Amino acid sequence: MTEEHIQLLHSLQEKISRLKGMYEAEKAKNKALADAFNKQKNELMYDHKLLLELQTKHDNLVTVGLLSTNDEERKKAKQRLTKMVREIDKCLALLNQ
Repeated sequence: MTEEHIQLLHSLQEKISRLKGMYEAEKAKNKALADAFNKQKNELMYDHKLLLELQTKHDNLVTVGLLSTNDEERKKAKQRLTKMVREIDKCLALLNQ
């Protein structure tokens, strides 16, 4: 082999090494993103389950008339529940992006 071929071979080996490094870095980023996604998905599922439980409890309390004693308290309770539903909807929207 000539000196030119040897230099070309070294250049090619360096480029392959760089590509391998870039691939490994992207692979690590991808794994980190997948782990973060799964964590957020699990948190969202937990929050959704909690929301369903709270909605069931709310419905039960409304049914037996124990939720509140006057209109003002009823409005405040409804606002709190509405806010919770909005938060869950935001989480769902973020997960679906």
